Amino acid sequence: MSAAVESARRREPWGFPEGIVFVAGISTLGAEIAAARLIAPAFGASTVVWANTIAIVLVALAGGYWLGGRLADRHPHARGLALTGLLGAALVALIPLLAIPLLGATEDALGEFSGSLLVQIVLVAPPVLVLGALSPWAIRLRMRSVSAAGDVTGRLYALGTAGGLVGNFAATLALIPWVGTRWTFLICALLLAVVSAPVAWSSRPA
Repeated sequence: MSAAVESARRREPWGFPEGIVFVAGISTLGAEIAAARLIAPAFGASTVVWANTIAIVLVALAGGYWLGGRLADRHPHARGLALTGLLGAALVALIPLLAIPLLGATEDALGEFSGSLLVQIVLVAPPVLVLGALSPWAIRLRMRSVSAAGDVTGRLYALGTAGGLVGNFAATLALIPWVGTRWTFLICALLLAVVSAPVAWSSRPA
């Protein structure tokens, strides 16, 4: 391990990798539920639409896991993880803004399957891809030795799944009924920004 990497790890804020993985889980599932609700007026909420939503989320997460592992090996420091979290927050916040013209252009031009698939690819895939990159990156930061690999990986993926459960029920039972679909996206984005921004700022190069 290089001296630079070891120094970056010593400056790593306590609990940040765990926190961002948990919040990423909330935001991923919250955005998935909200996205399905957002496109329902245009394409409905049938099994086909939900199948497209789930498929796009799974493909984007898989790509994010791969990308996050690559980036983590090249930039094994908390600032890179925090900046990626901020990018994910920005992309989640853009979903309701981009949805207005996109749904207007596709609602009458495309059918239920192709229309909902295209909209999910454009709106949901980019932020979920970025959010998926956070978990392997956090694992890389927390990994101190190969002997701890199983414990670190299991703990962080459990946190991500717990966050997903919170996001699922929070979006379904509280956020969408109380503040609406668009604010649900913005709240998910705000959570990511609140966790990521202090680390991105405090860990900036001198």
